[in-house]
Amino acid sequence: MILTNVLRGPAGAVPTLGVGAALCAGALLLALSDASLQARVPQGTTQPPAAAHDVFAVVRALDAASRGVWPGFDPSTIPVALYDGENTILLRHPSPPPEFSPMPGRLGVLVAKGRYPGVAGNSTREIGGVRTATVIARPAQPVEGAILATVEEVFHVFWLARHPSFRPNELSRYAYPVKDVDNLRRLLAEDEALARALEAKPTGDAARWVVAALEIRRERIPSLTEDVRSFETALEMMEGTANYVARVAVGEPPARTAERLRASRPAESIRWRFYDTGAALCLLLDRLSPGWQERSEQQPALTIVDIMDTALRTHRAEAATFSGTDTAGFATRAAADIKDLSGRQQRIRSEILERRGPRVVVEVAEGAEPFRVQRFDPINLMVLDAGEIAHANFLSLWVPQGTVELTNPDFVGNSFGGTVGLTSAAGRHPLSDGVRRVTIAGIDGVPKVGRDAESVIVEAPGVRLALRGAEVRVDGELIRITVKGPK
Repeated sequence: MILTNVLRGPAGAVPTLGVGAALCAGALLLALSDASLQARVPQGTTQPPAAAHDVFAVVRALDAASRGVWPGFDPSTIPVALYDGENTILLRHPSPPPEFSPMPGRLGVLVAKGRYPGVAGNSTREIGGVRTATVIARPAQPVEGAILATVEEVFHVFWLARHPSFRPNELSRYAYPVKDVDNLRRLLAEDEALARALEAKPTGDAARWVVAALEIRRERIPSLTEDVRSFETALEMMEGTANYVARVAVGEPPARTAERLRASRPAESIRWRFYDTGAALCLLLDRLSPGWQERSEQQPALTIVDIMDTALRTHRAEAATFSGTDTAGFATRAAADIKDLSGRQQRIRSEILERRGPRVVVEVAEGAEPFRVQRFDPINLMVLDAGEIAHANFLSLWVPQGTVELTNPDFVGNSFGGTVGLTSAAGRHPLSDGVRRVTIAGIDGVPKVGRDAESVIVEAPGVRLALRGAEVRVDGELIRITVKGPK
């Protein structure tokens, strides 16, 4: 884990859980003392005394377990920025930004009030010129998720520097064929085959189900575009390996990954599926080809499927087969999931366009350069049909004539309440080809519409746009703006 070295007191003594430690770890450290989490500490590590609720002993055990999962991986050498809901804590950073100051009584721990801008979520970012793992660990979040996310992001920093071939193009996700019923049917079958491989007792049975999963995959991917195939591979490599390391480090049994593979998920949640298929393949390589991580380090361009293919040739396994009932079930579930997605897409679009109150519609004129997306929330959005996307949180668009900025002051996760945007694509891709039109609805209050010698300016809570050479028409609560091309 991440907090071992910096939180030790003088001469390596374990400090009591005082205010500084609570700030530093938030809910993550406080709940590490929970008995259910102590039970998941990997075998062979030192268990903390239950009566003492020794939080830091658990952290050190997880740190030691993480170091043994992948060759050369030592989490204690990697900088971490953690936002606990009130402060941002910076650990092990060689060149901290000036916003951070030392935390009293905690050697090597730095703190900044509030959420540092670079800590936007569980990810990795350049902070002070150094690649840093970033984690959100508010007190209300599930502790198990915070622990897994921390190990996962720390490993990302380590792994991405050594495996440069795998960088998923996130924009490919928004063009993924989520309504392709045959593709989804095969994905569900592949997930189930990997789940059965994880649960198989004899190694030979595990190998047979892995062969089945990869055969299904090879039947599925020819219908996908090259950018989508590359997205799947890179995502599985980057996120699958990191989730594997995190799950092994906290002692999560492989059966839990099988449960994740079988869990019901929306048809559009394609990104998260490859977290679990990648982790499953890594866990299965532990059985079928122990020490496979060394080969990955020696040949960093290899995928885990490449390594698995070599292992399966050694086992000479034939593919397991699904029953007719299983196959019919995948088809039924795929059709139902896509029908559910279509219904949700229609409801969200209708609700946005029929919402009462002021609305701003900004459109580029024929022949004018489309808006380019500068900033958006890649998680809290919904791709609709015909190149439209509903944006629930924030959005920033740019053209040479100016900008459109949207931030939802009332944003709540998994909701499209408050001030939201609806973009229409200028080309085939809903984002990368540019945006032809954006509709902003749910505005609180009456927008202020102004003009100066060159520009139209509109301001409201969470909304600001300034566009030169634009035409504006106000019709009741509808403000319609047309951006013309350069003269």
